[in-house]
Amino acid sequence: MINRKLVSDFANIIGNIRIAISLDSLKTVKDDYEMVLNELLKWVNYYYENKNLDIITHDDSLKIHNLLDKIRDELIFNRQIGMESMLSDDILIRYEVIIKTINDERSN
Repeated sequence: MINRKLVSDFANIIGNIRIAISLDSLKTVKDDYEMVLNELLKWVNYYYENKNLDIITHDDSLKIHNLLDKIRDELIFNRQIGMESMLSDDILIRYEVIIKTINDERSN
């Protein structure tokens, strides 16, 4: 069964990453966000096809988390960027929510 909340969280983070990729002020992290976006899209595709997220390994999850955390640390205190830096914080928070949901579903 498809978890609609999880799909909604994926849609939210994917939308935010696409926005971040399009912003000139965040061009220094564009490649990193594109890599994360491609991985998340792969996960969502797999989820729809298989009704599970067994494709996600702990190492993959941790790698993406560490990258998003690094991006946020670079951007959040950069005064030259402005409010766009808050987008990086929201992306990381939404990613953590997704991973928690996935872990909770796996434990059930």
